[in-house]
Amino acid sequence: MEGELKGGRYRIEHPPIGEGGMGIVYRACDTRLDCTVALKEIKPEHLHDSQFRRRFASEAKLAAGISHPNIARAIDFVDSEAESFIVYEFVEGVTLRKQLTEHRFTTEEILDIGIKIADTLSAAHEKGFIHRDLKPENIMLMLRPDGPGRVKILDFGLAKRVKLISLGEQSTTAAAETGAITCTGMAIIGTINYMSPEQIKMEPADTRADIYALGLILYEMATGVNPFRGDQPTSTIANILNLDPPPVARYNSVSPPQLDHIVRKCLRKEREARYQSAGELRTDLERLQNELRGVPEKKDDRPLPAPEAPIPRRLACSLFLLIQVGYLIMYGIAFAYLPENVHRLPRFLRPEEWAWFVPVALTVLCAAAAVRLYFLAAVAFDYADMGRLFRRVFPGILILDVGFALFALLLFLRWGFITLLCLVALVFLPFSQRTLIYCAYGPRGGRSSAAKASFT
Repeated sequence: MEGELKGGRYRIEHPPIGEGGMGIVYRACDTRLDCTVALKEIKPEHLHDSQFRRRFASEAKLAAGISHPNIARAIDFVDSEAESFIVYEFVEGVTLRKQLTEHRFTTEEILDIGIKIADTLSAAHEKGFIHRDLKPENIMLMLRPDGPGRVKILDFGLAKRVKLISLGEQSTTAAAETGAITCTGMAIIGTINYMSPEQIKMEPADTRADIYALGLILYEMATGVNPFRGDQPTSTIANILNLDPPPVARYNSVSPPQLDHIVRKCLRKEREARYQSAGELRTDLERLQNELRGVPEKKDDRPLPAPEAPIPRRLACSLFLLIQVGYLIMYGIAFAYLPENVHRLPRFLRPEEWAWFVPVALTVLCAAAAVRLYFLAAVAFDYADMGRLFRRVFPGILILDVGFALFALLLFLRWGFITLLCLVALVFLPFSQRTLIYCAYGPRGGRSSAAKASFT
C-alpha cells in the first residue's frame, strides 16, 4: 500500500495511521499541490456494500459542509467502482486518547479543551449538524510547550444533518433528513462506550447526545476512567442505562466541585435534564475557568428593562386629568360658598377675625387652583419631566390638600360622619395622584423611566 497512487493524485506515504468502523486512514501526499493530506479509504470488505458507500458519501458531503477552524475539513472525495475515499486536511498532533494514556490533565487543561470542543459543537449544532460519535479517538490535540493548543474534531462519519426546532417543543432536533439515526437493522452503529442512553435505546439522537459524550470525555480527562465501561458491551450498555457516575473527587481529590456538577449535568439520563445547548455548557466552563483564574465575572452593563406599570399610561393620565378637574370644581364651589357662610366656622374663630381669614382662604384657593391648572396643562401636553416635577412638589401638594380637607371639616362639622369620610377621601387623593403620575412618568424622571406605552 505504501507508495501507491490513489485517484491518480494522492500517494500513500505511511502505513495506516488510524482505523474506524467505516474506513482506514492513511497519511498521503497530494502530488499536484505538494502538501500532506489525510486519506480515509473505505474498508475493502465494504467496498461493494451499497449501504456503506452511501453512508461514506454522506460523510464526505457533511464534512465538506461544515466550516470551522476546529473541525477537520474535507477537501476531496473520490468514488469509483475500484476505490472510494475522502481526503481531509492533515492535522498534526496527537489524539486525545493517546494523551489520556500518557498524561494527567490539570483542571485548567480540562477546561481549556472542554471550552474549545463545546464551542466547536455549538457552531456545528447551529448549522444543523450533530456528530453522534464523539470520543477521545476523534479529537486531535495540537500540543504546544505550555499545554494543549488548538483542538480538531475528526470523523463526522456518523454525523447527521438535522432540522432545528425550538427546545420548548419536543426536542432540539427533529427527524433526520435522511437515513436512520443510530442503527442499521438491529445493529447499533457507533462507539458504545460514549453513547448516550437515547442512542442505546435506538431513539432519535439530537444535539444533547453530543453534550452527553463531551461530559463523558471531560469526566475521563479528570479521572482517567470511563465510569460506564464494562467487561462486555452488554455490561457497558447496562451501566449507561442504569448507573450514575461516581463523584469526580473519588478519583481526583483536587478537582473543584463545580467541575463535578458540570459533568454530572452533562451525564443525566434524561436529556431534558442536561445542558440544552453546547453554548450553555461552554458558558459554565468559561465561568469556572474565570473563577479559578480569579477573573471577576463580567457584568451586564445594559440597562434593565423598565418595569411594567400597574396602570396603563393612557388610563393613568386620564384619571389624573379628571382629578384635577374635580379639584377645580371643588375650589370654585368653596370660592363662592365661603364669603357668605363664614359664620358657620366654630366658635374658636372670633367674628372680628373673619375679616382677615376670608381673604387668606380665598388667596390659598386661588394658588391651589393655579397649581391644578398647571398640572392639567402639563399632563395634557405630555410634559416629559412631569414625574420629577411632581416628586419635588408633592410635600406642598400634600399640605395644601390636607389644609383644604380641614377647612371643609370646619365648615361642615355638623354633618358628622359624612364630613369625616370626605376628609379621608381628600387626604387620600394626593397619594392616588402620585401613583398615577409615577405610572405615567416614573418617580425619577420623564416618560423613558416609566411605562413604555406612548401617550397619544
